[in-house]
Amino acid sequence: MSDEYNVKIVRFKDKVEIIKYGEMKKRISPTVPKFESLRKKSREELERQAMQQAYRVKQKIRYYILSNDFNLFFTLTFDDSKVDATNYQEARKAVVAWLKYQRERYGRFGYIFIPELHKSGRIHFHGVTQGYEPTLSEARHPKSKRLIKKNGKQIYNTDNWQKGFSTVSKISDESKTASYITKYLTKELIQRAPHEPAYLVSKGLNKPEIEYRVMEDSELESFSPSLVSGELSEYTDEFQDNVSIYNLEVKNGEYSQANPPETLYKINKQKIANSRIRALSVDDQTTKE
Repeated sequence: MSDEYNVKIVRFKDKVEIIKYGEMKKRISPTVPKFESLRKKSREELERQAMQQAYRVKQKIRYYILSNDFNLFFTLTFDDSKVDATNYQEARKAVVAWLKYQRERYGRFGYIFIPELHKSGRIHFHGVTQGYEPTLSEARHPKSKRLIKKNGKQIYNTDNWQKGFSTVSKISDESKTASYITKYLTKELIQRAPHEPAYLVSKGLNKPEIEYRVMEDSELESFSPSLVSGELSEYTDEFQDNVSIYNLEVKNGEYSQANPPETLYKINKQKIANSRIRALSVDDQTTKE
């Protein structure tokens, strides 16, 4: 069996995401230990590592959300008189204790909670749950008493969270929820607590099936990608795609796409800049000659 592939297929409950690469890749055995240099790493290297870790965590959380049936979205803030919101370890400990108590009270349920780091240095948590039915009350403006809604959806509060303020909303779109919650995972947060887990997750959640294989372009020609990422060629404006992402449905074992999306094109600006510099250098040399 070849380790080479040009497609990564991620199968969720009733959907599939196909990631098509512009060139062949090779899988690296997870059993091969990675050599870590003992030399002191530069600030740029540490930042790059934090960005890579944030990306991996975002992908893992997105996979969890699309593979399970989360139905409630939470935002938990902290009252300064009860929890020091500038202390990540203390804030995380408060959420862990709350989740443990809720599971003891309501029974086991699935969850993922992610910290958000504000510019002020304060932390609060966003999370999703499944199989958890706390008492909810409709959120209202304190003065007008009008119902609080966001994007047309009713916002709720729960008295179960007593360490600060809470808002709860019902999940209607898993993909949007996954995109919304993962945006809070930043390299700054990773760097703030490098030795702490980047998120809280319950055991036993479903995971997607992942397959790596070689796929011909003709197998996807009848579908529209939702995203194409690439760069401009070195000396022309021709676009070269590096990654194409297809989001498809699965019916009776067959791929389908009822509502083809409008493809979003993402261009690697850094490589464009490097290409332009190289092109100018060649032009300058030609002129001098």
